[in-house]
This record gives sequence, C-alpha cells and structure tokens, in this order.
Amino acid sequence: MTRSLLLMFASFGLMFAMSNAQVTTTVDCDLMGLVVNVGSDSNSVNLYHPGGYLTFPPDYNVMEWEFTDSEGNLIHEATTVNDNFIHVVHNLPVSDTLFVSVLLTNDSAFHNGVPVACLIEDYVFWEVDTWPNSGDEYGTWTLGGSVGEDVSETVEVHDKPRPGVLALYPQPATDQVVVSGLSQGGRLVVRDLSGTPCLQMAHGPSTVVLDLSSLPGGVYLLQSENAQGEIQGLQKVMVVR
Repeated sequence: MTRSLLLMFASFGLMFAMSNAQVTTTVDCDLMGLVVNVGSDSNSVNLYHPGGYLTFPPDYNVMEWEFTDSEGNLIHEATTVNDNFIHVVHNLPVSDTLFVSVLLTNDSAFHNGVPVACLIEDYVFWEVDTWPNSGDEYGTWTLGGSVGEDVSETVEVHDKPRPGVLALYPQPATDQVVVSGLSQGGRLVVRDLSGTPCLQMAHGPSTVVLDLSSLPGGVYLLQSENAQGEIQGLQKVMVVR
C-alpha cells in the first residue's frame, strides 16, 4: 500500500513538472509577416504580428513598434509585451503611405543559438476597389508584404543614437526622388531590407535628384554618408512600378 502511494505521488510529481516545464519554440524570421486585422478603417490600422504565436515562451516576447509617414514623421510608437496586436489611430490622408517597423525580441527563446531578434520593415497603403454586384467603391489597407529579418547579431545598434531623418519626395517614388538635408559632399546608398547595397551615388550639394529607375518596386533604406564615411541620415523609400 505504501509503495503504491509513493508511486502515485511520484507520477503526480512527474506530470506536474512536465506541465510546468518551459517549452521553447522559434522559427526563422523570414516566416513572419504582418497581417492587416479586422477593425481597420481609413483613419486607423489594426495589425497582427504572428511572432507572438510562433515564439515561446510568449511572456518574454517584446515588440517595439514605430509608425512613420512618407516624410519620416513619427505617427505612433509603442512597446508591447506578450501582445500580438497593435491598433494605431492616425489622421493621414488615404493617399499617403504608412511605414511600420517592429522589432521582436525574446531573451528566453533561442534560435540558432542566440536569443530571438526579428525585425520587420513594411508599409501599408489605402487601396480602393469596387463590389462586383453594386459597383460601389470600398477601401482597405494593403501591406507591402515584407517578411522578418534576423537581426540578432546587430540588435545592439538600436541602443545607439539614430542618424537624422532625410527629407525626400515624392513618396511613393517611381523613377526619381528628390533628397534634401544632405551634408555638403558625401555619398548616398540605397539598400534593400536585408542591408544589401542596390544603388549608390556621390553628391555635392545638399539637395540632389536620385535616379531609381533601375530598382524593382519595393521598400528600401536610403542612407547618406559624409566624406569620412560616417552615416548622417537614414530614411525609408518606397518605389512603385
């Protein structure tokens, strides 16, 4: 009888330990992408981030959100913990583009031997369509479709002072974009969201016209450097085709 009770308590203890064991689940960053959720309208955007569902333990999921307009003005920023959704109310005209950046970190979930750090840089724009039967127009927010990038090796750069924001127009751009606010003499570098250089040019005056006709449509990072190679300005630029 005593042996049976001991075995029973041992079994309960094992089951309790298993139920409370920390389960770690992670996926590659490029399997994560934002989704426009229900509840969005012309003056607000509700986004869903799957990283909170795909990264365990979820209690340690931290998401740093930043929303800017096409000129780099900050619209909304927030840091959320264990929350897959964010709702942003804004007063942008529907003709503008809303850029979104979100960094997911989890110091308790390791992927490929390092803590999770995934960065998504994307944009949403208002797309108008018509109902097939009535012909009435309706609008929805549409995402660019960017996926996450593993920044676990460089996540510490977020603690450093950020470069200045470049002024550029038009946004979105097609074949050209005017860039102002540059230092006198330096270089412009256009990179894709993985950091790979796609285009570069030397510049003299503080305002230049940058030819983007060779680039496919998408979101890029425009970086300005002074004559010594130091980063002076940074801005996202969207190219449409």
